[in-house]
Amino acid sequence: MTIRIRVDVDGTPGSPIELPNDATVKDLKEAVNDMFESCPVENQEMAFNGRVLQDTTKLATCRVINNSEISIRILFTVVIVGKNRRYEVRAHENSYVGDLKQKLSEDYGLDITNMRLQMGPESYLRDDTLLWANRISSGTRVHIAEEYFAASDVPDKPDE
Repeated sequence: MTIRIRVDVDGTPGSPIELPNDATVKDLKEAVNDMFESCPVENQEMAFNGRVLQDTTKLATCRVINNSEISIRILFTVVIVGKNRRYEVRAHENSYVGDLKQKLSEDYGLDITNMRLQMGPESYLRDDTLLWANRISSGTRVHIAEEYFAASDVPDKPDE
């Protein structure tokens, strides 16, 4: 038996894909890659009913049934430059600047409490703005503001 799934890639409806009933999320990603050559498996993030799907999960486990619709977002890498280090964060065009900071915290353990990101001198990015609105796409360099490092380099005052 097979299951027929409709996929939307970054909001654009695609053709239905037919897979075996025991297919995994990765199997679906590979089928999408075969259909759209510019959609490598590692750059796809799939969501169904508001949940991001993991590659090893069987579609049936996620309650995907015949004619279900799955959303695919294309991920890209944003380079974030810090003091003496660069970080690579995966995001999609509808991610927010604040999502980049959250990824820095999750992936690299950075304290983002007082962190500000910027594109250039004096051009700070607001956390509540979308990446596409800031013209941030694959390979864009974003910088961690210097005052973040200056503040973190100051030792705590000793108790008096």
